[in-house]
Amino acid sequence: MEFTFSTARLLIQTEFAPLVSVLVLIAFIKTNVSFSDSTNRSFLLACAAAILLTASDSMRFISAHMDHPTVYRYISAGVGYALRPMILYRLSVISARYKIKRNRLFTIPLIFCVIISLTSIFPFARGLMFDFNEANKFVRGPFGFLSHIVCVFYAFQVVYYSLKNFNYNKYEPIIVIIMEIAAFTATLMENRYKYDFVLSQVLISSIIFYYFFLLTQTYKRDTLTHFLNRRCFYLELKHLQKEPLIILSMDLNNLKMFNDTQGHAAGDKAIVTVTTEMFKTFNRYAKLYRTGGDEFMAIFRKSSISEVINLVSVFQKNLKKTEYQVACGYASYTPGDDIEKIISLSDERMYENKVNLKQSKNI
Repeated sequence: MEFTFSTARLLIQTEFAPLVSVLVLIAFIKTNVSFSDSTNRSFLLACAAAILLTASDSMRFISAHMDHPTVYRYISAGVGYALRPMILYRLSVISARYKIKRNRLFTIPLIFCVIISLTSIFPFARGLMFDFNEANKFVRGPFGFLSHIVCVFYAFQVVYYSLKNFNYNKYEPIIVIIMEIAAFTATLMENRYKYDFVLSQVLISSIIFYYFFLLTQTYKRDTLTHFLNRRCFYLELKHLQKEPLIILSMDLNNLKMFNDTQGHAAGDKAIVTVTTEMFKTFNRYAKLYRTGGDEFMAIFRKSSISEVINLVSVFQKNLKKTEYQVACGYASYTPGDDIEKIISLSDERMYENKVNLKQSKNI
């Protein structure tokens, strides 16, 4: 098969939109300050690998239809086998929130796969992972499924770490599983039914959707506590005004004192300590929000006043093991009530509790 106008037209029709999409994402990443430099770097590397994979697939498509194998056929196969697990590795690092960044053992499968894949390009190692016969037909070698196995390994890591984030984000595992089902289906279509370009396009789509999904979370959640933010609190109340609720107001005592006398690191430690206890106590029953520097709210949808009182008692009792105190106040809402007045009532009761806690501490 020669490289004709029809071939070029087919490649442009197939690859133009995904390439433009990933280039736009790169431009967006370069101007985005919502993520850390490390997160942006990983996404940029994933995008670069996806662009190279697209070029490799294009070369593979052209060379695979020739009458005999050429060096381009070997290069496209080797580079393609190296890049696929590289993209999934980057996604696994991102999903782990850099818990695995310092673990050098985690990169060993990728390094081994890349070495075998790229070495198989050269004549002395052909047949190790793949080869092509005189009719240009693909022949799988003893390491022929290595890239697939490494991809599966990192794909499971992405699912595993997204499930670890489940407590703070119940939708991330769903997004990740959909991405991986799509990638598995694309791999099956390419290997069994000889579809071209499907996997590279799925990987590009996955990178883009995963990036923007995580980006939306940065606008919904407080970075220190992972609680939902003030905006989400009021939006949630707007959606729930037709059902009975219990609003719980919480305030960390003496945060300013910790910041002024011990530094902001001590203040952050205080916030993390008390919000960890909040999460342990309330998460099963309510949504938690950080609505200010030392202010927190919880919305209970299916709990009674007695249950909330008991949970508050457990929470404050657990805090006695620390040097921190959190004042709490609650109020019930029924449809038709003025929600702002209910919030004000829970705040008033919280301030009453704050005074009582300070007085008890001075006794």
